[in-house]
Amino acid sequence: MVKGDRRIIKSMGIYTFSNVINAAIPFLLLPLLTKYLSTSDYGVLSNFNALTNIMIPLVGINLMSSVQVQYLKEEVNFQDYVTSGFRFNIVLALVFSIIVGLFASQLSSLTGVPASLLYTLSVYAIFNTVIEVLLAIWRMEDKATLYGVFRISRTVVEIGLVIFYVIGCEMNFEGSIYAMLISYGVATVGAIIILSRKGLLFGVFRFDYLKHALSYGVPLIPHTLSATAIMYADKLILTHYHGLSSNGVYSVGFLVGQVIGLLQNSFNQAWVPWVFQKLKAGKESDKLRMVKITYFYFAGILFTVFVLWLMLPFIYAFLGKAFQGGMELVLWIALGFAFNGMYKMVGVYMFYLERTGIIALTSIGVAALNIILSLILIPQHGEYGAAYSSMISMISLFFVTWFISSRMLKMPWNLKKYG
Repeated sequence: MVKGDRRIIKSMGIYTFSNVINAAIPFLLLPLLTKYLSTSDYGVLSNFNALTNIMIPLVGINLMSSVQVQYLKEEVNFQDYVTSGFRFNIVLALVFSIIVGLFASQLSSLTGVPASLLYTLSVYAIFNTVIEVLLAIWRMEDKATLYGVFRISRTVVEIGLVIFYVIGCEMNFEGSIYAMLISYGVATVGAIIILSRKGLLFGVFRFDYLKHALSYGVPLIPHTLSATAIMYADKLILTHYHGLSSNGVYSVGFLVGQVIGLLQNSFNQAWVPWVFQKLKAGKESDKLRMVKITYFYFAGILFTVFVLWLMLPFIYAFLGKAFQGGMELVLWIALGFAFNGMYKMVGVYMFYLERTGIIALTSIGVAALNIILSLILIPQHGEYGAAYSSMISMISLFFVTWFISSRMLKMPWNLKKYG
């Protein structure tokens, strides 16, 4: 095993461990939340998460993604680039706060989220952007340990606050939301201090750098929102046709299946910097190694879905009885996340080439497919219709992206030609 391979395995291990701990919030708290929250409460919590995932790309303009690309370019003044992006993020947060305020009553009626909590969406989006930019920089610097310590620390704070608010103060879904906001706020203060010491917050605002951040990040907004639509549109449609209680049952099943998403995202965080560096070097031997790892990954992630399916009775034994109906949905949801991970393995080449416009068009098409399928299947099949829609959409995204990326960048996908 070459040194580069050992490094990516070590980094993946650290990323996986820290992400497992970070994602342990919803998993570890499931027995607690399903005991103290009703299915309707959990449905509201799920809808709030959907709204935050819509707001994050609108305010953050995917700055963490463009930062990763610009980090490797010697001709870029990285300090000015980060500074320019952050200042524009603040302006966007103010703008979208006003927009949310104008439509707060309508959003509250649609999602069940209290209007008072809707005003926190832009604040959370800024918190998330600052933190993710710092984590993206650490990934590019291959500082996986710092990455892990930072994420785990925020997780510990959030878990403690959830227990305090939900059990100690006997609050419902609002307690979980307050815990998330406060923990991200504390982490953001820490991130600002670290970024300040790196000198990344006091650069010069440059319109040419903002233009690049927008040209790279704005086309990714439809891509990110499309991913959000695939993740959450079915929940909102399910809420409309079958109520918050049905959405709560489905959302718990979705969360259990999302353990596959956790694993594939952990690998992807180590995979992307490594692939960018290897593609920049331009060696054919590295491309062949990438393809072999990709095929091995395909088999491994599908096997992991099978293992999760076998463990479902044990996992659901710890959850509230009202949520047991979601167990049969997990297999289809987990398969969807597996194919989403496979999509990331082949889509990384499009990100490297900065073909974000094509990425956006592909994502929009698949998101539209997801919404259409949800509108057709959910009214009659309820939670199962939502699970099927999500799975079919993610499978479609994988195959379409693989087809397109294989024509943008020549890779040795046919291993038979290479012995």
